[in-house]
Amino acid sequence: MRWLGWLMVPALLVTACDDGSTDAVATSAQPVEEVVIGASEFALLPCGGSGGSPCVLVLAGGKSLLFGAPAGVSNEVSPDRLAGLDRAFLFSLMPSDVEGLDEVRNHGWRAGRAAALTVAGPEGLGDMLEALNVAFEQPDALSFVEEGAPRGGFNAALLQPGVEVISNALAFDTGDLKVVGVAGAGSRTTYRVGYRDLGGDWHDLVLKPCAGPEPLAAEYEAAPRTETVIACDDETADLSWPLRTVTKISG
Repeated sequence: MRWLGWLMVPALLVTACDDGSTDAVATSAQPVEEVVIGASEFALLPCGGSGGSPCVLVLAGGKSLLFGAPAGVSNEVSPDRLAGLDRAFLFSLMPSDVEGLDEVRNHGWRAGRAAALTVAGPEGLGDMLEALNVAFEQPDALSFVEEGAPRGGFNAALLQPGVEVISNALAFDTGDLKVVGVAGAGSRTTYRVGYRDLGGDWHDLVLKPCAGPEPLAAEYEAAPRTETVIACDDETADLSWPLRTVTKISG
């Protein structure tokens, strides 16, 4: 399985500052919701707001993945986009990285989410999500009775535990879109997102939290690939948190 090579090889960063290989293109002329993203494109939408916490909505291969959930995330990501999330990933269990999770849950649910949202993140994630689900039981019931059933249905309000990243773990995999999480100190997790475009080329996106671990390198049986890194206060990174513009990695 060639994917196992990605999990086992040593950490290695190759950024645009090193060899100019990245083909990321930032576009800021249009508001986020007006930018058209094709199903075969690999694009990044900002969601971190003014607080500076890491947050990005990754659209690739027809999937929608949210990384980070800071307070105010629903101010930048529409309810319809939140309802259509395929997975959410947390950089840490620190308050600044999870304060917006209730916004993601509530807005997506009311906008028509059809099933529980699966959330991946650091060790301890399952206990936190279980507590949140219990905490929302009574408010949800009251809302259901007094305001009527949300479009998504009652069960769609739940937050479902996904992969807990204890050391490194494959957290999402459709074959052409893969996410690996790498655990570091203080529960902080770095994510590597790999997308294979229609031409067979791989494009890697490394999402580093502030003071996070170095990511694992990728290995794709000698397939052509590019790499884009988003980090905090790192002069070698291609982009910095908070992301301010829609950025297309490929397509």
